[in-house]
Amino acid sequence: MIMVSLAGEIKKSIPETGHLFLFIVSLFFISSCRPKNIDTYPSFSGFPAQNDSMSVGTTELWENVHQKVTAGGKSAALILDHGEESLLLRVNLIRSARKSISIQTFSWEFDEVGMFILWELIEANQKRGVKVQLLIDHMFNEHQVELIAYLSTLSDDFEIKYFNPSANKLTPSFLDKISDLAIDFHDHNARLHNKLLVVDGEFIITGGRNINNHYFDEVIGLNYKDRDVLIVQESSPELEKCVSSYWLSEHSVSTFDLIDVNEVLNSQSFNVNFDQAYFFKYDIFQKNNSRANNQSIINDIFISSLINVAGVEWVYDMPDKVEQAPQLNSSVTNKLLSLIEAAQEEILIQSPYVVISKETQAVFRALKRTAPNLKVIVSTNSLAATDNWVTYAANYQEKRVYIEDLGLEIYEFKPIPSDISEMMNYKKLLTRAPFDREKILFGAEEFKINQNILKKLRNKKLMNEKNIFLKTAPYLSLHAKSFVIDEDVTFIGSYNLDPRSEIYNTELGVVIRDKEFAQTLKESIEQDIHPGNSYLVAMKKNRLIVSALNMVMYRISEALPFFDPWPVRPHSCFELKDNHSFVTPDHHDFFQNWKDVGNFPGLSFFSRKQASARIFKAAGMIFKPLL
Repeated sequence: MIMVSLAGEIKKSIPETGHLFLFIVSLFFISSCRPKNIDTYPSFSGFPAQNDSMSVGTTELWENVHQKVTAGGKSAALILDHGEESLLLRVNLIRSARKSISIQTFSWEFDEVGMFILWELIEANQKRGVKVQLLIDHMFNEHQVELIAYLSTLSDDFEIKYFNPSANKLTPSFLDKISDLAIDFHDHNARLHNKLLVVDGEFIITGGRNINNHYFDEVIGLNYKDRDVLIVQESSPELEKCVSSYWLSEHSVSTFDLIDVNEVLNSQSFNVNFDQAYFFKYDIFQKNNSRANNQSIINDIFISSLINVAGVEWVYDMPDKVEQAPQLNSSVTNKLLSLIEAAQEEILIQSPYVVISKETQAVFRALKRTAPNLKVIVSTNSLAATDNWVTYAANYQEKRVYIEDLGLEIYEFKPIPSDISEMMNYKKLLTRAPFDREKILFGAEEFKINQNILKKLRNKKLMNEKNIFLKTAPYLSLHAKSFVIDEDVTFIGSYNLDPRSEIYNTELGVVIRDKEFAQTLKESIEQDIHPGNSYLVAMKKNRLIVSALNMVMYRISEALPFFDPWPVRPHSCFELKDNHSFVTPDHHDFFQNWKDVGNFPGLSFFSRKQASARIFKAAGMIFKPLL
């Protein structure tokens, strides 16, 4: 477009005979600025009609499972690693519900997945009389006032509350938000981070997934490699207490008490009705719609894989944590630290963000002294894979401390891991037409795709490493939050290994004590840290004088408060060389078997993500407690 305006200036200084040529050149540049004519996914054609609204789902199948759990005296559990399958199970359980559905979530975007789940909840309430209670954190959920007003009037048994809303509005202005921050920064900064689905008080899903396309493998772009767990149990007074405490909390505000929603409800012109076509723009869920009612599929994917577990313990922060924030020694933090302190042989931690507080560092330092043979493995994101470069920068700034002082063995997840086609339906995302909102991704490239991975994808007959319509690569960002202690005790929930989870946000999860379940979770995490799927972080090769001088400058810079200007780090990311054996950094063949690929593999030196992380590492550590 700039060339067109330049052409107008140049035109004044050239002969008349050159005007035609200039006109043609200008047309070329104008046409090159136009949006690409890209096909979109086929429009929604409607779901096949059900003969009987009570026949949807697989209620009897789940009732049989619950009867076996009750008779056996043990809860049953299932790890949900795949986004598409986790969505299928949610829809199936909602359809199978007969009494109640309760949801707590940090984020609920009304995109394709968000609207699908919302529609299923409406159907459960309106056609089968299921009581629905939705508790949604307010901060990052910009919902349409008219839609929320409509949902609020569906029935007395369809209720929505927002946690800690700004200015008591569904859609507060920027000034409203700033005012709230100014009046009580800590209270406004503390959020409900829980993720929980409870169906009939007996079937529960918890873990790391919020509700939007990114968490269920439905985006030509960033998708989260996340994890949930399904729990089937007889009853749980502790879980009932958790759900009730949050629902009745003064921080959970009914939509009827939100100023802008109430204004719409009291408006004489308010008379809206949102039909099925409003909730579905594309035909993306036809397959899931039929599969969610198929007993054989639900049995084969989920029920047949359930593990009877010895012990289940629900762990959660109370909602008043937001009043006391920043709160040290919160319930979930204390529980996880007690499990870590009791470890004897191995701790396996998976967290998308790793920014370890001084208090938690002290625990790991003590373990290094008292249990020198204890192995602590951490799986997290690389900068190329992460959705939060600010948090990564804080991790980058302290990485030497984590490796040398705390003794952590750190692996950073690749955005396009070798096993990506096993972790998600990658072929679908490479070949499907985009949604309208995805067209802005045309030609986007956040990172370089490793050539060895491309060869592996092609060997699996995935010839197009980029979406054939948008010419951009779908990729993964790790979002699972899990612990495995001594191959016996596990935790799956919403808790990140960072200050926000520790002292600000409310968190929730489940501790399961069972060796078979622990082994299954361990194998899942070990696949993520496999050399084809993650980089290994280690100290660089010692180059005598150069390394010594660099370490002196690094330690001086490291010791400065809130400022760390020295750019050269003594650690790096390493990738296993082809046809070489895996060895740990303390092995004498480590540098022969592993290739140093730099601290930010997959990103160019001048990429905005790398530049931003470096700058924030150097000058932004004053904000570390808020990350």
